[in-house]
Amino acid sequence: MSLVAARTLSGRIWVARPNHSLSVAGRRRLFVATATASGLIAFAFSCFGAWPVIPFAGLELALLWWALLRTESAADDFETITLESGHLTIEKRHGARVERHEFQPYWARLQYVKPPGQNGHRLLISSHGKQVEVGSLLTEEQKMALAKELKQNLGAV
Repeated sequence: MSLVAARTLSGRIWVARPNHSLSVAGRRRLFVATATASGLIAFAFSCFGAWPVIPFAGLELALLWWALLRTESAADDFETITLESGHLTIEKRHGARVERHEFQPYWARLQYVKPPGQNGHRLLISSHGKQVEVGSLLTEEQKMALAKELKQNLGAV
């Protein structure tokens, strides 16, 4: 996971994105290489009379294609926290769903809580009955660093 913090002319901005080890071209090459290897192995087995291997090879490739498509749909996910004079804006994208939340920084409060029965912590920003989780794309250490920076900049307890 990557967390980038930057200072702008009017405030601060934090952007969190998940790490992706393969690019779109890399995912395509992976699929072609796997399809080639699987196809050659299935063909070799079918030459020796084990033709039932072919449908399983096709199923294997269909599942790999589905998994790579799911990975690609999450490639553009992000969380952006923008703190400017008088405005705190949180934008989140998960797949095709985009959310935007706005708060007044003076009233916004930061909570770093550990829900019972879960391993990780949650970083919540709340104000006037509205609560938004931030940092869901981050590791625990990155969440702690983000919480520290937000506390300093929000003045939240």
